[in-house]
Amino acid sequence: MKAENILLILGLIFSVFLLTFRIENGIEFLNVQLKFSIIDVALNTSMETYLNSAILGYLCYLIFIFVVWNKTNKNGKTLLMVYSILTLIGIGIELNLFYEGFNGTYSGKHFRIGIPLAIIGFYIVNRMNKTKLKNA
Repeated sequence: MKAENILLILGLIFSVFLLTFRIENGIEFLNVQLKFSIIDVALNTSMETYLNSAILGYLCYLIFIFVVWNKTNKNGKTLLMVYSILTLIGIGIELNLFYEGFNGTYSGKHFRIGIPLAIIGFYIVNRMNKTKLKNA
């Protein structure tokens, strides 16, 4: 299996199976939750009072971008740029949530778009492989 696919599968796993924890008074692991929502965004507040490991999925997607960047043709770069922007937004929001968690001001914000990122990533890999077959 290629590195691109492994990174996307890991990103998908970290987007669906979330380790939940609190970090106000040291790290307190709560449990593992199955969150199978396609898009789940709460940029103000929500009922969730815990942080989760979604950032690990975003980091897998970020590494995926670096792995496929030079393998993608000019037409595919546009989609990869959109993918990169969404991934960086996710990482930025998650890092801010950790900052809020350390300061004790976390209010349940979250930005989970890991499943769509995995689907788009698989589409990019599939398109990349079709281009290789046409050129061969």
